[in-house]
Amino acid sequence: MDNINDIKLFLEPQSIAIIGISRKTGAKFDNALQNLLSYGYQGRIYPVNPNATEILGLKAYPSIKSIEDPVDHAVIVTPRTQVPGHIRDCAEKGIRAITIVTQGFSDSGDDEGHRLHKEIVRLATDTGARILGPNSFGSANVHANVCSAFARLSMQPNPVALICQSGMLFNGVSEYRFVGKGIDVANITNVDFADCLEYFEQDHQVEVIVLHIEGMPDARRFMRMARRISLKKPIIALKTGRSEQGIAAAQSHTGSLAGTNEVWDAALKQVGIISVDNLEEMVDITRTLSMLPPMENPNVAVATFSGGTGIMALDGMQNSRLRIGNIPANTLQLISRHAPDWLAVGNPLDYWPMVMGAENQAATISEIMETLLQDRSFGGIVFIQIIPDEYRGENARKILSSLMEKYPDRPLMAIFTGPLNSEYVKKFQEEGKILAFPTPERASRALVRLWQYSEYRRQNIY
Repeated sequence: MDNINDIKLFLEPQSIAIIGISRKTGAKFDNALQNLLSYGYQGRIYPVNPNATEILGLKAYPSIKSIEDPVDHAVIVTPRTQVPGHIRDCAEKGIRAITIVTQGFSDSGDDEGHRLHKEIVRLATDTGARILGPNSFGSANVHANVCSAFARLSMQPNPVALICQSGMLFNGVSEYRFVGKGIDVANITNVDFADCLEYFEQDHQVEVIVLHIEGMPDARRFMRMARRISLKKPIIALKTGRSEQGIAAAQSHTGSLAGTNEVWDAALKQVGIISVDNLEEMVDITRTLSMLPPMENPNVAVATFSGGTGIMALDGMQNSRLRIGNIPANTLQLISRHAPDWLAVGNPLDYWPMVMGAENQAATISEIMETLLQDRSFGGIVFIQIIPDEYRGENARKILSSLMEKYPDRPLMAIFTGPLNSEYVKKFQEEGKILAFPTPERASRALVRLWQYSEYRRQNIY
């Protein structure tokens, strides 16, 4: 079995057939064909519906076997009782990649659903077809303008791959849109987490891999794969189904063994996976690891407009190996040129007294930050700024954009407070060039995880 080429058929298909696609189109209908056309997919598309001859200007076929051309990827959206028959037809046509969107198999509460799921597993074994799902949201690849999901997605070309068991994550969380590439393994038949990890390991467009795990049938193979890949690319995992009720719900949703918190936490840590507790943390750590280079050492410099906010950032780093050390003498001398005589310059660096009377505040802030970035004794730099109006927001954008372009090998993150902080954090996230957070606590937590992963790789590679 050539796993990488098999998974490629889901994410880079040259042709797609949608079996059971509805004739109903328009804004109020979730129609995978309509979505696929809107993304600008350039491959061949074959709607399969025995009750239509044409859908959205494309010829419709009565069955998969009536399509004369070869098909890379078949998506099944018919009632569950019809699914096994369609799998047989796909296999006879030579289709190796099949996605089952239909629900009501191992995720159901009835015997018929479990019987049908066993039949699907048997068909996968007998035919050699790779089956994604059932109950799958599908697969997405913004670089190929392709997505098999029935819901409309807003994708961005992030260097992030998502492997999940809940399609809702395809559209991202809060202010962040995950999907550069994504695959929902759902109620795993024979496309699982390890298969997808192996594919994304060799994918040069992917720099960070994010997992949403409810449960999995072959955890040992997954762990072996993750141990190797985590030394090349960071793997972030959100394991849900941690409470007793959550475990029961996860087993119902995916039909997979959920496992206990203690076992999962220990296992993930052992193979270098970065475990997160919630969606907010998953977003923050993903953005950090996809945007910042590794930290060379645990020393951190904090430059802040407010001493109090700087202390909050320090509090967020407690119980970690990050250190807020003294500023070296030569760097201190360069920065002190901007300081009034009464100011004791230190780390955290309160830069507001240095710039409040400056003729060009932005230029002074930029010079101070550049001095810190040039000092290699600091492994990471944190910049804290209040954004009370668009004038200071745009100044912060210019300063940080210039510095991050000039020093791409230096971990620099920003914390914004003030009335417009959320607006600018979101703006920078959408642009994908400046790593900014709305609170000191979230930024500090992300920086801690960046250092932990940097240290893990250094200890295990060198």
